[in-house]
Amino acid sequence: MGYVIEAVELRKYFVKKEDGVKRRIAALDGLSLTVEEGEFFGLLGPNGAGKTTFTKVLCTLVIPDSGTARVNGYDVVREASKVRRSIGWLHGETGGRALYWRLSGRDNLRFYAYLQNVPSDVAEKRIKALLEFFELEDDADRLVKDYSTGMKVKLMLARTLIHSPPILLLDEPTVGLDPPSARETRLLLKDINRELGTTILFTSHNLNEVEELCERVAIIHRGRIIAEGPPIEISMKIRSRMEVEFEYKGPEGVLDEVSKLPSVKAMRVLSQSDVTRAVAEVTSENEAMCEIAKAVVSAGGELLSVKRRVPSLEEAFIAITEGGQLEEG
Repeated sequence: MGYVIEAVELRKYFVKKEDGVKRRIAALDGLSLTVEEGEFFGLLGPNGAGKTTFTKVLCTLVIPDSGTARVNGYDVVREASKVRRSIGWLHGETGGRALYWRLSGRDNLRFYAYLQNVPSDVAEKRIKALLEFFELEDDADRLVKDYSTGMKVKLMLARTLIHSPPILLLDEPTVGLDPPSARETRLLLKDINRELGTTILFTSHNLNEVEELCERVAIIHRGRIIAEGPPIEISMKIRSRMEVEFEYKGPEGVLDEVSKLPSVKAMRVLSQSDVTRAVAEVTSENEAMCEIAKAVVSAGGELLSVKRRVPSLEEAFIAITEGGQLEEG
């Protein structure tokens, strides 16, 4: 598989006026990134880090000042029309405003198929298939103004796929959605990626969402990529205490026994009901896991699990963007 998105040393500057003085701000400052065909790739960053500017460069809405970007093999500046035919783009903050509420769901798809120069006979087949895929067949001829939020999201996703693009650029597609609608959207995106083989570049502020969906992620900060890789690898890059997480059923005295172990420096309880879940800061992970397992059982408890604790993607994101905390090498 090759790269379907490739950015090299992208730079984009905007002029901002503060107190009557104009300043040049770097939205993208030498950003380089590659995404492979078929990947579900996440792009994370604080507000103002450059995420939206980058996605707008990829969909030809913003022209970079220097550097190059190619989408599906096409240069975003010199071959913009071919790039646009290769992508579907959805900006979550537009909400249902990206649809025509006084048209039916089916007519919305017909209109966007026309804008994408999809022949009418091909369009009708695609519309039928998309309505089935998104389970909108029974509501296809209702006006969009009568759709629920979740139905509008489904229709917007169908709209991005009407011309069968190999790549989707999704800028915070779940922003503003209630939890059930956001969950349904995540499931749909998984299906689009797996069943249709569509490459997805996905930006979000919801790190749990990114961790659930994305095979690989990049963290953008001040217009540059500062960390990249599978979520678990990024989590492991931050400097952190050695910690062991364990779960058990049993009497309260179990925790007292664990806290006395020579390999345990400190301990905190994460949750306590029928099952107690706790984390111990330790001097040696392998040694501590064995000692904790023995201590739980000897104190009359039933050990359910014991494992090395890996920092969450959220912990890694905060450490990397706020503290520059990365392991060397």
